[in-house]
Amino acid sequence: MKFKRFIVYLIVFLISSCNLFENKPLRAIAKYKSNYLFFEDIKKYIPKNLSEKESLVLIENEIAKWAKNHILIEQANINLNNEKKNQLLVMAKEYSDELFSFHYKEKIVKSLMDTVVNQNSIDEYYKQNKINYKLNEDIVKARFIKISNENFEIPNIRNRFRRFNKSDISFLDSISLQFSAYSFNDSIWINKDVFFSKLPEVRDYVKNNIVKKNLFYQLEDSLELYLIKVSESALRNTIAPIDYLEPTLRQILVNKRKLEFIRNFENELYIDAIQTKELEIYEQ
Repeated sequence: MKFKRFIVYLIVFLISSCNLFENKPLRAIAKYKSNYLFFEDIKKYIPKNLSEKESLVLIENEIAKWAKNHILIEQANINLNNEKKNQLLVMAKEYSDELFSFHYKEKIVKSLMDTVVNQNSIDEYYKQNKINYKLNEDIVKARFIKISNENFEIPNIRNRFRRFNKSDISFLDSISLQFSAYSFNDSIWINKDVFFSKLPEVRDYVKNNIVKKNLFYQLEDSLELYLIKVSESALRNTIAPIDYLEPTLRQILVNKRKLEFIRNFENELYIDAIQTKELEIYEQ
């Protein structure tokens, strides 16, 4: 046991040496019957910045994992009957073939298939399938400002917030440090409850009214003024807006194109194999 511990400490010493990651063969660090584990086999699992104690624990774990694996495989070979072993070998071969095939097709798709989906394709797909895309939540495009009610620029801020043209946005951005909270990103759909979670002071019936009527709303308490504007809304169980669905629709169309591309690619390989007589199909 002391000798084994000495060997492990020797390995830790090697880890900290300057020659650790040179491509030199190292002595075996464990043996199970005729199987040897070399330090080179586990080197990739050992970070360079570990302490000696941490390295020791990691190396011992790797040795134990390696040994258990070999022992289990040996026991499986002894205790599983030939029929089961052959069945497992067939399954392993099928999985290996599928893995190689999948990664090759992915490589071909990445290098040869056009993944650009134009807006017309998205519009057409939405037009034909929009009935299938009903919302399961209320969503809004909205903005808000939370500001001290003592701010002397409130009238100007309110007017600019409501109008919200490019000049107004630039101005409001420039004074945003005066706001205790704000969001101007009203070009993106967001879940209604997520948006209003930033404004817990607004009551539910008010939220629903603002959303349904796309209102401008302001609320004031003893300390702060809240300016809220919902520019667009879409309610639960209604058809989702196309710009909300666009990323999903784009991916659907890419996936459909990918399936078609792979189907054609496989057929081309099949036909080519027949034409070159590499594939022969015998009469039944």
